[in-house]
Amino acid sequence: MQRLEFIKKNRLEWRDVPSPMISGVNQAIVRPLAVSRCDLDLPMFRGETLFRPPFPIGHEFVGEILHVSEDLYSSYSVGDRVVVPFQISCGTCPICKSLNSQSCDTVPPGSNYGIGKGGKDFGGALSDSILVPYAREMLIPISRDLDPVGLASLSDNIVEAWKLVGQHLEKDPNQSVLIVGGFAGSIGLYSALLAKSMSKSQILYIDSRPTYLALAESWGIPVEQISEFPRSHSKKFDIIADANGTKEGWLFGLRSASINGIFGTAAIFWTQELPIPYLDLYNSGVQINIGRVRSREWIPKILNLVVQKTYDPGLVVTRKVSWKEAPEALLEEEPKLVVVADF
Repeated sequence: MQRLEFIKKNRLEWRDVPSPMISGVNQAIVRPLAVSRCDLDLPMFRGETLFRPPFPIGHEFVGEILHVSEDLYSSYSVGDRVVVPFQISCGTCPICKSLNSQSCDTVPPGSNYGIGKGGKDFGGALSDSILVPYAREMLIPISRDLDPVGLASLSDNIVEAWKLVGQHLEKDPNQSVLIVGGFAGSIGLYSALLAKSMSKSQILYIDSRPTYLALAESWGIPVEQISEFPRSHSKKFDIIADANGTKEGWLFGLRSASINGIFGTAAIFWTQELPIPYLDLYNSGVQINIGRVRSREWIPKILNLVVQKTYDPGLVVTRKVSWKEAPEALLEEEPKLVVVADF
């Protein structure tokens, strides 16, 4: 079969590799139908992260089942459509049972599709087929009525929006939300769209890029263009969703939180040291949330909203390309790119 690999800085190539095979119980072979470029991928391809090539790529995808191990014959059928979490997890260890499958204790840390060593170990979604090792726990069936392109990013960037705003608005929809756009471009847009569907209070999307602002504004979301960050926003917000990825955006977001506000970030800062305006936050009591998304646990949360037609993440997709176009298209700027299988 063929799979797309990150070879070196700004170079992606299709390579011929052996097809994955069922080798034990509780396994499935899935054919990707739509694969989304994650916000992390483009910086990764440009050599701006700590992930070093070569390795296969693609970790956000919707697919269809090609084969399952015998023990799963009564649970799944060939042709069933599924979303697959990008993080590999067994679903049965104590950590998974505590709803922290992103840190599954059965597999090595950082086990995932399409990124770094995890990609080398488990493959990437931009391939003709991919093995799912803990199929019963990882496969999430979806209806054929749902658009795989719109849901292609569900396993990562879309559920990042649940991490940043959804889980908090589910508890109290009367909270105001500030989304700070930037490095994690599509996550900022997914978060703004989710906030619009869930919040009963004020929402504001801030960015410096006209393309992203125009998208958010087209959905009826209030926007504000900035060229550089002030010390804080003139208003305070209950929830701050940081998708900016700079120290300046981080500090601005923290200082813009209301009393006992909630600050969360989708950005990865490649450093062990990042400043916190301690004295500014001491009296207000801001809660800071960092860390990886809980893909397996939160996918159903978003799916429920999509099925109820209260949230349409497909609005964020700005470009679709074929398998053949992928090596070049994945290196080009675009808010949300999806590669669609052409068979």
